[in-house]
Amino acid sequence: MSVENMLRDAISKKSVVGFTFDAKNYIGSPHALGERDGKPQVLIYPGEDAHEKRVPPMGEWSVLPLDTITDLKLLPGEAFHVGHPDAKVEKELHKVTLRVA
Repeated sequence: MSVENMLRDAISKKSVVGFTFDAKNYIGSPHALGERDGKPQVLIYPGEDAHEKRVPPMGEWSVLPLDTITDLKLLPGEAFHVGHPDAKVEKELHKVTLRVA
């Protein structure tokens, strides 16, 4: 299955993913697919979110090119980050084709 199809599946299921980017391993919550500069991209919250009020989220919103993501796998047992990206980051993703409902 392609990276894009796996991310579509993760977004529709609100599933956390594990992946490699810039030779580093991450986990994250993908929230939207689209384009930036004509290339497929994902809006993702890379980091953990314990969903406990006393534990702050440990990540930051990013828009990543799909062709730089490797070793992608679904991690359905992990807590999905349900927060919303700030307007600046959200504007980095153009032609959105899929978004978390």
